[in-house]
Amino acid sequence: MKVKISYTVELDEVPNQVRKYLHDHAGLSLDKTFEGIVKLIQEGNIQGALEDINFFRRDLAKLDLKLDDAQSILDGYMRARYSSSTETEEDVSKE
Repeated sequence: MKVKISYTVELDEVPNQVRKYLHDHAGLSLDKTFEGIVKLIQEGNIQGALEDINFFRRDLAKLDLKLDDAQSILDGYMRARYSSSTETEEDVSKE
């Protein structure tokens, strides 16, 4: 079961936190895995290719969830950044 968690950080710290969050998949080499699957097929090891394709797709699904979370967080960060500077400019112009 997937659950959402949240915690509070300073606005300026958001990009660094997202970087740390994504760093968990830094070791995942999609090109290497994909090339390995192609090689297994070329060698006639279809069962091995099927197993690796299954693992590869699971890793892609996990990575997609992480990227979706990161995109959502960074989108919120950008909205907060720009709305905060826009509000400040509007407040200054009203005075």
